[in-house]
Parts: sequence; C-alpha cells; structure tokens
Amino acid sequence: MAETDFTAFLNDADSRRVAQQALRDAKVQRGTVRNAAWTFRTTRSPEVLLVDLDGEQNPIVYVPALIQVCRPESMILVTGSENNVTLANELYRSGVFLYLPKPLDGNNLQQALREIAAVNGEGARAEIQASRLVLVLGKGMGTNTITALMAHLAAEAGRYVSCLDLDPNFGSLALALDTEPRRGLAQALQSTDGEDAGALERLQAQVSGRIGLVAHPIDQAGQDDFTETGLLALIEAMSAQAHMILACGLRPAHVEALRHLATNHLIVFEPTPAGVSVAVRWARILDGGAAVDGTSSTLVVNHTRPLPKLLGTDQLRAGFGGKAPDLELPYIKGMARAMALGEPQRALARRERTMLAKFLQPLLGLGAVE
Repeated sequence: MAETDFTAFLNDADSRRVAQQALRDAKVQRGTVRNAAWTFRTTRSPEVLLVDLDGEQNPIVYVPALIQVCRPESMILVTGSENNVTLANELYRSGVFLYLPKPLDGNNLQQALREIAAVNGEGARAEIQASRLVLVLGKGMGTNTITALMAHLAAEAGRYVSCLDLDPNFGSLALALDTEPRRGLAQALQSTDGEDAGALERLQAQVSGRIGLVAHPIDQAGQDDFTETGLLALIEAMSAQAHMILACGLRPAHVEALRHLATNHLIVFEPTPAGVSVAVRWARILDGGAAVDGTSSTLVVNHTRPLPKLLGTDQLRAGFGGKAPDLELPYIKGMARAMALGEPQRALARRERTMLAKFLQPLLGLGAVE
C-alpha cells in the first residue's frame, strides 16, 4: 500500500499504540476531536485524519466544526467507545468517512485505508448506511448455522447485524448464538399499529457488541400469529440499528410480507432428494418476485451430516431448471461442538472462511472482506 499522509488525535495510550504500530509513518498524538478541530483552523489537514470522541463531554458538536476547517479531500475517520449504528450513521451524514468503535484494531485501520484507496481510485465505496434484509430460507438443513456464521463474519468485517428468528417453536438460532432471547416478539408481531416493534431495545438481546438477536423465548413457543403491520414495523426498527438484518425461521406468509423489502434470498438445503424438494418449493414461492424487485435467489448447499454423495452435480442442476448452486459448504466435523458453544465461526477452516467471506461481499456492500 502506498504511503499515506495520516494524522491521528487519540485520547488513550492503547489506541495511540495500535495506530502507530499499524501505520509506522503516521503522526499520532494525544488529543480529541476538539483538539483536531482547533489545530486545523491554521494548519493544512492531512489526507487521512483519525479523531477520538472520547475525552469530550459532548463530542458530536465538534464534528461539523472539524469538517468545516478540513480540506474537502481529507478523509475523516472517527473512533470512540460508544458502539452503536445510530451514532455511526449520524457521523456519516455529517461527512465522516468511517466510524471505528473501540478497542481500536490495526486490521480495521488498514481496511479503512483500503476503502479510502478504492474511493480515490473511483472504486465502489461500501454502502455503510444501507440496511440489507436477507431472508434465509430452509427447514432445518443448517439454515440457522448459515445465519449464525454470516452474522459473525459480517460483525468481524465491522458491520452491525440484527438476527430475526421467526420460528414460533423456539428455533435453534438462539442456541447457535448462545444467547437467551428476550420476551415480547409475539406481541410486536401481533401489533396493528407497530408501536410494540418500536421499542427494539426491549426486544433485542445482545449477542456481542455488533450482533443482536430477536426471537421467541422458549416459554412463549407456539405463538404463531402476526400482522403485516407488526412485522414491517419490526423490520423498520431493526433497519435503523443494523447494517444487515438476517431473517430465518420464515413461513411463506412471512416471505410474502417481506419480499419487497428483501435485498437477498438465500435458499439453504442439504444435497439429498428431500433437501432439494424443499428448496425447489421455496424457489417456486419466490419465482416471479425477482423479476419485479430485482432480488435474486441464491442456492446454498450445506452438508450438515457426513452422508455419502446422494446427488450428483447434474441432478442438482436438473432440480433447479439447470441452475447450479451458488455456494457449497462441505461437512465440517467440529461444527456441532462450536454451535453448542455459540461460536460456529471457530469451526471454519481457512478455505471455508474465505469462501463465505467472498460470498458475503455483495451482501455487505463491501469492496473487500478480510
């Protein structure tokens, strides 16, 4: 990577050390966003500037002042201890290029510079502010595994993810994420005015700093009623808090209500006659919707069991009218144990991780996924 004119104002010693190690030629000094805004009133701003929100009682008020005194071509990165997408989107609307929540990570800094280079080279910038709704379809067959893996890998790539499990019978996504769902999903889905869905903080359990889960708790299993108003209000509330919503445990009625909002449909199935039959039915349900809204269905073959190969490539293609699967994950021996611990991503070997990372690129809006 070419040498970059990089300056950082960071409030804590750990962040300053990480920035200096990641970027040897960087000018790193102690300070905050207020110090940076004051400095560049009289000094030429660098190509890339990293500023810290920590250390100020109301740091947001200094962001417009900083942008005003910096050169238009300066790319501004912001870091801080507050970790939520609402703050990030407020900063993006102000003109900040990227928000990096603490603890600051050298890999994230390098990735930020790559995204800046892509913009300067007229490449595609990551669609950071766009919330993407991905419908993960399939009955069992590793659907929850795929959802959990995508959530963890997207979070590792710096995105905020909300997982929605609509299975009324306590779907296994909560187990895969090792997180107890909060109460209230059934009431929110049955709402006719959408008010219950607005209090997302009450409905969403935190899996990690970047992953949230909305699902039915086990003592409310079986409550399967929903109104389209309640479901759409819930999706709208989740969109304001996450870059990506991964919805699983869906019935055809859910899909019909959400298909006009979905950016991607993933049909997950095992390479068995029964698995293909279920996947073909989902494909038929979605048939026609893609032509209307431009959303395409992606076929994901997931070997959840160490079975012999029951179907060949030609048979798989024949089942879907000549279309080959878009992604095929092999049987992963350690996945069951990793799922039980709520860390399915730890079972991935480098090959599978790279495969899923490339698969996630268009879903995340990333120019590259590390």
